Amino acid sequence: MGEEADFLVVGAGIVGLATAYHIARSCGGCRVLVVEKNHGPGHGDTGRSAAGFRAAFSSWVNAVLALSSVEYYLEVQRRGTDLGMKLVGYLFAVPADAVERFEEINAMLRSLGVGVEEYSAEELEEGLGLRAKPLDEEAQLMGLPEVVAGFLYQPAGIMRPERLVEHYYRLCKEHNVEFIFGRSVERLLVEPVPALGVRGEPLPWQVARIVGAEVEGLGEVRAGITVVAAGALTYSLLEPIGLDPHFRPRKQRVYALRARTPEMQRLLHVEGFNEEDTAPFILLPRGIYLRPVPEEESFWTGGSTRLGHPVAWEPEPVPEPWIYEYGVAPVLRAYLPAFAAAASYDAAWAGFYDTSLDSKPVVHRFAEGLVVAGGTSGSGIMKADAVGRAAAALALGEEEAVLHGGRRLPLEQLGLDGRLVEQEKLVI
Repeated sequence: MGEEADFLVVGAGIVGLATAYHIARSCGGCRVLVVEKNHGPGHGDTGRSAAGFRAAFSSWVNAVLALSSVEYYLEVQRRGTDLGMKLVGYLFAVPADAVERFEEINAMLRSLGVGVEEYSAEELEEGLGLRAKPLDEEAQLMGLPEVVAGFLYQPAGIMRPERLVEHYYRLCKEHNVEFIFGRSVERLLVEPVPALGVRGEPLPWQVARIVGAEVEGLGEVRAGITVVAAGALTYSLLEPIGLDPHFRPRKQRVYALRARTPEMQRLLHVEGFNEEDTAPFILLPRGIYLRPVPEEESFWTGGSTRLGHPVAWEPEPVPEPWIYEYGVAPVLRAYLPAFAAAASYDAAWAGFYDTSLDSKPVVHRFAEGLVVAGGTSGSGIMKADAVGRAAAALALGEEEAVLHGGRRLPLEQLGLDGRLVEQEKLVI
């Protein structure tokens, strides 16, 4: 005999946990069941995150999702649950050809209540030791642009992802959400309507719906609504039944560096950029970031992989040393001389983003009985509460989500139909 539930959530990462909680909170008496292949919540890509948060995005939808989530997390922390949040800010080091675009983005962000401070290149050089104009041969070979300005955004900073996971897991348990850990979902269950029991169902003329999933070692787990919140694994679950979630895995690496030198120590504990008296989360040109980890006297760093790198999920992702040596370290030392001696790293790990075409989350009903929540594109922690509210609302049959703070967001803005300029409807 298999399990039965009103709602089945596949995945106990931060999006799955937030979704399960918001379903259970809104549907008293419903049985909500979460299945997770790992042996505990948040043990997948959520736990491998660099764990920064910001509300600074160029997309209004992303900014709204992130801002409402971050404000919720800050409220949770103010009420006594320590999420390890430090408002160190996000500082974007901006080249000349991007200033105008940033100014347009800043106008939109200020209208939402996001704080923006502008710094000149000279102020960045004096305050952070940032070399605005890298001139050495290595920097010229890489074609690194001159930094002409910096924009510091609040609310933004760093947090402890395991504490956010613990928060949602506790809320789920308080609302009687049930969990099955250490079991993989082997396939989604497709049932034709009406079911005839003949070969090849569902046949072209039959309506089909998702009625749950087959779970390793348990057999069929049937549910009225199945929510797939499996991050980078979502494609592998949907593709066998002929669906495309419109996002794919993208590998990301994090490299940890001890602040061993006086120069690195001065940068880690720099004053004047935030009330924490530590370095902000710094975004350098070419997609390289630097995250302070003051409690460990360290920095974390990494960067986005680009054209030429395969897009594929790996069961045990490994951070390649050459990515740091040739891809990350040269940019760090070009703009931040404090890292001139950081030729190697002390620790590293890797995980996956579930990246959508437009880098906005996908919350969509792909079939009767099936909701997908993903495509968070590396900002799952930043947007998890809002994405969870949206996925729960869609699973419950609503047309809009009520985000923390009361803002209402039409769910079509996170679905597929609402983001395409034109969609052909007469496809055979």
